[in-house]
Amino acid sequence: MQPPDITRVFKGLQMEFEVEIVFGNEGNQSPEEAHEYDEIIVIADGVIELTRGPGTEVERYSKYDSIVLPAGTVHQITGIEGPVKVVIIHPDRG
Repeated sequence: MQPPDITRVFKGLQMEFEVEIVFGNEGNQSPEEAHEYDEIIVIADGVIELTRGPGTEVERYSKYDSIVLPAGTVHQITGIEGPVKVVIIHPDRG
């Protein structure tokens, strides 16, 4: 399966503000990961499953839902119903 199409935009004096624009399909999956910074996820279209840490809590989100993941949260995103359009915001990659 083809990976999702991701565009990244960095802003700020030290490029500390990042926005990811993600276009994906059913079955596309992010790596299981955690970040040293907070993450805000907004679902613009489609349905995703978010697995929080590691593999213990699965939540389903759809169009116009938003999620805040505190720094250090292990997570993985899977496209369930597509096409999937997601905006991921890292307000302070510091």
